[in-house]
Amino acid sequence: MVDQVDQLRQLERIARLRAERELKSFAAFNAHMIRARLQVDGLRVALAQSYDSSAPLTLPEARLANAQAGRAARELRHADQELQRLTPKFEIARQQAAREFGRAEVLARLQQDAALRRRRDLE
Repeated sequence: MVDQVDQLRQLERIARLRAERELKSFAAFNAHMIRARLQVDGLRVALAQSYDSSAPLTLPEARLANAQAGRAARELRHADQELQRLTPKFEIARQQAAREFGRAEVLARLQQDAALRRRRDLE
C-alpha cells in the first residue's frame, strides 16, 4: 500500500506542475483577451461619439467627421474580427487549464484516500 500512496503522491506532484503551467498560460491568454475586449469597447465608444455630434457642421468639418467615423469603423471591424478569431482558442485554453487542475485535485484526493485506507489497515 505504501507504494501506491507514494506513486499517487508523485503523480499528484507531476499533475500540479502541469496544472500550474497550464494556468500560467491561460492567465497570459486571459490578459490578452481582456485587452482585446477593452480595445473593442473603446473603439465602439469612439465610433458612437463620432456620430453623436449635435452641433451643425460645416462641410469641411463634416468631411473630417466622416473620415474619422470611417477609420473608427474599420478599426472596430478589425478588432472585433481579431477577438472572434481568438475566442475559440481561448475556450480551448480555459478547458485545458481546468482539466489539468481537476486532474491534480483528483490525484490529491486519491492519495489522501489511499493514505487513510493504509492507516485503517494498520490499526
